[in-house]
Amino acid sequence: MPHDLLKDRVALITGAGQGLGAAVAREFAAEGASVALVEINPTTVSAVEAEIRSKGGRAQAYPLDITDHAAYRQAIEQVVARWGRLDILVNNAAIAFYATILDDTLENWRKQIAVNLESVYMGSKMAAPIMVRQGGGRIISITSVQGFVSSGMCGAYNAAKGGIIALTKSMAVELAPYNILVNAVAPGFMLTPMSIVDGVDETQSPDFLDWYVAKRKIPLARTGYPEDDAGAVVFLASEYCRYMTGQVLVVDGGLTSTF
Repeated sequence: MPHDLLKDRVALITGAGQGLGAAVAREFAAEGASVALVEINPTTVSAVEAEIRSKGGRAQAYPLDITDHAAYRQAIEQVVARWGRLDILVNNAAIAFYATILDDTLENWRKQIAVNLESVYMGSKMAAPIMVRQGGGRIISITSVQGFVSSGMCGAYNAAKGGIIALTKSMAVELAPYNILVNAVAPGFMLTPMSIVDGVDETQSPDFLDWYVAKRKIPLARTGYPEDDAGAVVFLASEYCRYMTGQVLVVDGGLTSTF
């Protein structure tokens, strides 16, 4: 049940039109935040905006490509003009292409780094000065367990997620004097549109159900859902998180505790 943990806060969430980003937006709005929904797909982000508003929440969609830094900056400026501040930035948007180092292309590498890592840098760089002027804020980035362990086939994605972890720690040190807490959440397997590879939901494949579920490679014996991770993001954005910065919360059902 909502407890107004984010009452009167203003949050910007990237990749907010589906999956984890949409779940975070719903949870934030239910906890009292005004949410700016940044997403490249205008149809899905408009649907999330309408859903939140229908429940009495405050939401505004900003359909744009976050690799278009000028458009992204304009959206941030519009958020501040609309609601007067920006308290929370959630760097969530991501893409993935699957190939080994033998088959991958430099073009795909650059696309993934631009969306998955460079946008975290640019979004944080644009939001941080606003938070400094306000006297504090929260920057929360979605990394992945693939940032420190790997299943292969997604080197650029993994490199970006590992980079987010390092950047989170660096920004935490740099922004601590300004009361800006910088943390990350690392999901494990999670049922989202990104879990569908070549038309197959990897979290429902026979191999996944046998190894990760039946044999409990994931000790909790199920895939994760966006709502499982959204709660961790709410915690990091709330006043319950006061003395924690530069950290990564792993939400993986125990996956990385096994061997």
